Amino acid sequence: MYFSIIVNQVLILAFLAVIGVIATKLKVINEQVKNSIAAIVFNITLPLLIITSVTKIDINKEILQNSIIVFLLSIVGISLLFATGNLSKLLLKLTGKKADVHVIHTMFGNVAFLGYPLFSSLFPGGEGLLYAIIYHFSQDIFIWTIGVYTFNKHKSGSFKESIKHLVNPNTISFTIGVIMLLVGLKIPEFFYKPLYEMGHTTIYLAMLYIGAVLSQNPMLSAFRKIEIYILSFNKMILVPVILLVIIWILSFLGINLGNTARTVLVMQTAMPCMAMIVVLAKKYGSDDIHATENLFLTTLLSLGILPFIYFLVQFFN
Repeated sequence: MYFSIIVNQVLILAFLAVIGVIATKLKVINEQVKNSIAAIVFNITLPLLIITSVTKIDINKEILQNSIIVFLLSIVGISLLFATGNLSKLLLKLTGKKADVHVIHTMFGNVAFLGYPLFSSLFPGGEGLLYAIIYHFSQDIFIWTIGVYTFNKHKSGSFKESIKHLVNPNTISFTIGVIMLLVGLKIPEFFYKPLYEMGHTTIYLAMLYIGAVLSQNPMLSAFRKIEIYILSFNKMILVPVILLVIIWILSFLGINLGNTARTVLVMQTAMPCMAMIVVLAKKYGSDDIHATENLFLTTLLSLGILPFIYFLVQFFN
């Protein structure tokens, strides 16, 4: 049953992205509108989705324990992606800006724009989204440190400035939501319903944004670049499988993750390239065209790979 859910959900998200592509081609969505959609998602709808989903959860010992393990294993997974990206960069003899984009895009996946809608549908109770947010928070730590440093290392930038990005509406909402969860506070129903419904518009707005990004450049060249296929294999198959093996080994040591936490953790690691990296590459003068190619091809491949990874997680359950 869940296998069909994930296939259907990925296809639905793909369909929504196609609407974004068509709207951009018809100039309904221009650059200003695209940037406004991203700002609305990042500053309004996504924080509301986070806080309403987290506070809806009924906390228990298992969820608390899983959350700690998910955070620690998220760090392990992202570190493995970083190491794999650097190794493949050397093997492929990539240099300069393309090498930087290759490493950063290997590390960071579309865990919010694609992950949040997917896990909200797969696990409606909110527990899956909680673990997805924890992974996202772990990823943010790396993005605004190693990520920005990699893009900005040839410029005179302040390391403190990149750290400031960790404090944003999403991390603030997550912190507030966790505090409310731990002390047992709930949002009054009168306020909860409109906030919850507005938060869930994130799904549609995020996919419109991804569609708009994908439509900006001719992407046929992506199919001819071996480095993108290697990136896709490392990011979406190799490292998630390694992480799944680590989780399997830990279970023999008495460290167990519930199926929801295990599924979210491995699938977040396997998400296609992060859309925001395209924006950061452009901002810091890196190879944003290559970043867009990475985003396009990995997102396309995810239609088949994500259901496969889900199947593997359930097989090793």
